[in-house]
Amino acid sequence: MYIGEFVRMVNSTKDTIRHYEDLQLIHPQWENNRRVYSEEHVKDYEAIKEMQSLGLSLKEIEVMFQLKRTSGCSSPELLEGLVKKLEEKKQLFQMEEAHIREKRKSIEGIIMAVSKSLPS
Repeated sequence: MYIGEFVRMVNSTKDTIRHYEDLQLIHPQWENNRRVYSEEHVKDYEAIKEMQSLGLSLKEIEVMFQLKRTSGCSSPELLEGLVKKLEEKKQLFQMEEAHIREKRKSIEGIIMAVSKSLPS
C-alpha cells in the first residue's frame, strides 16, 4: 500500500509517518519512486503508539527499534532495555500518583474549611 492508504489505515498523517521514517522507526520499500508499506509497517506503527502511550519518548523508542533491527525481536538486550524503561516509567507514575493524592487531600481540607464557614 502507498502512504495515503497507510495513513488512513493507521489513522495518522503523512507528516507523522515521514517523521518516523526520518527517525528510522519505519522503513518503507520503494517502488517506482513511491513508498510502499506492508502489514509489518502497520505493526511497527502500532508498537510505536503503544510505547508512546506508556510514556516512552520517540528517542527511547528509536533505541528500541535499533536494537530490534540489529539483534532481533526477542534479543535479551531488547527485552531487558524495554523492561528497564517500563520500570522507570512505572516509578515516575507512582511518584506522580503520590503527588496527586497529596494535592487532592489539600483540596479536600480547603473544601472542608470553607464549608464550615458557610452559613447554615
